Amino acid sequence: MNPSLSTHPDPFREIVEPFAPAFTSLEAFLEEQVSAFEPEVQPLVKYCFGHSGKRLRPILVFAMAGESPGASPDPSVIQAAAIVELVHLATLVHDDILDGADLRHRSQTIVARHGPQVAVLLGDTLFAHALHLAAGFPDVEVCRSVSMATRQVCSGEIAQTFARGEAPPDMAAYYRIIDLKTAELFSVSAYLGGLLSGFNPEALAAARAYARHLGIAYQIYDDAADIFGREAQAGKTLGTDLATGKFTLPVLSWIDSHEDGEREAALQVLAGNGFSKEALRERLLRDGVLERVREAFFEQIQSARGALQDIPGASRNASLERLAGFVESAWNAFSIR
Repeated sequence: MNPSLSTHPDPFREIVEPFAPAFTSLEAFLEEQVSAFEPEVQPLVKYCFGHSGKRLRPILVFAMAGESPGASPDPSVIQAAAIVELVHLATLVHDDILDGADLRHRSQTIVARHGPQVAVLLGDTLFAHALHLAAGFPDVEVCRSVSMATRQVCSGEIAQTFARGEAPPDMAAYYRIIDLKTAELFSVSAYLGGLLSGFNPEALAAARAYARHLGIAYQIYDDAADIFGREAQAGKTLGTDLATGKFTLPVLSWIDSHEDGEREAALQVLAGNGFSKEALRERLLRDGVLERVREAFFEQIQSARGALQDIPGASRNASLERLAGFVESAWNAFSIR
């Protein structure tokens, strides 16, 4: 279940390798958690643990906590990393229901394998277990921050669901939604690592700011990939955003590029599925949408880097710079395809 170093590019290897002992401890901890679930649920939980992707949120916990090569991992840091990973996995299970996605990380989704009834309950179960683990910390702040983040993530999904089929949101509303549904969990991951490392309030605020901008950038990348990417390369079902009525940054940018008199016609094309995914992709590329979305992505990356100056520790800063560089390199690899 470790993030595979052999299947990721060198920038990701450089990020993961210093945290190898922490990842080994995290995998062992998660494996132990499987037995806490009822026998009928255990195979589903184990399946989710085996298809969780790059584990960027645990990396944020490890980096902010200052986990270093050769050091014995701090059990409280490992538990915090497991908590944010459980919340993340729960959101993925629920997202796949909402999007009708069949594939994630090159494997069948839970909803494709077992149907929406099992999937929604499994997501709820993972959420509940994350909060159970958070309640085990002597400091109530851990449970408080995780429960608040979980609420915000779910609220972001509700806001996006209500926006489907309605008039397209403005840019402020779009950024608010992705801040809630994606960046909030990045933010609390960094916050927990800093909290357990003894950050002062100013450093904790900087940790949250760094991770929040990184999370927004990552969601912008994901939204762009849904339209401009290829499923064989992404390893998951693409094209679900437009099909389910989500107005993401590429589409909003395309709509905003039209004059007032042309906007309604553009909306009618989208509402009537007047374009296939491939035709829409080519139209947006021709109209310069990818470049505008790229600018928004890199603006967030730069904002994340700007927060590093208030986060203590040269080694910690180096890890966080590498992580920002990896997210940046994901866009660069994607944008030349």
